[in-house]
Amino acid sequence: MSEKKQVVYDVDGFDVVTTALTDLLNQYPKLAEGETIAFSYLGEDSGISYYPVSGAIVESDREGITGHVTQMCLYPFYVIIRAAKPKESRKVTIKEWLDDLGKWLEKQTLIIDDEEYSIADYPPLTRNREIKTIARQTPAHLDSVSDNGVEDWAIYITLKYKNEFER
Repeated sequence: MSEKKQVVYDVDGFDVVTTALTDLLNQYPKLAEGETIAFSYLGEDSGISYYPVSGAIVESDREGITGHVTQMCLYPFYVIIRAAKPKESRKVTIKEWLDDLGKWLEKQTLIIDDEEYSIADYPPLTRNREIKTIARQTPAHLDSVSDNGVEDWAIYITLKYKNEFER
């Protein structure tokens, strides 16, 4: 019988990463004037939001003989666009918008109206944490359709960060 590995969370890191990620997402150059990506909130038939999957998970934990700890942590999340009965052309636009968000978060260059946009550096985190990578886990896709025709389009992304501290 295999032993089940206990999942460990960086509880303090959740708030730190959530704050920085919210700020970063709302710098996305394809956001329309006045548009924002909310944290864990969508309107009944429209909106853009992101939802953490589980919190900040400690993927690996190394402790040196002096008590210095280095953890690699994952912050998996979904970005969801909700649209009421979108036409086919709007569906294509939504999918491209989400896929471009994933590219941009991966530090790839986006070209919008002949201008180049990219992330040079991820935002700093507090308390000895540092974002290492942000990567798409899926392409953008239709996640669900409600009975009234409202569609949720989603992309699954993981932010990986390093956390260092002394025990």
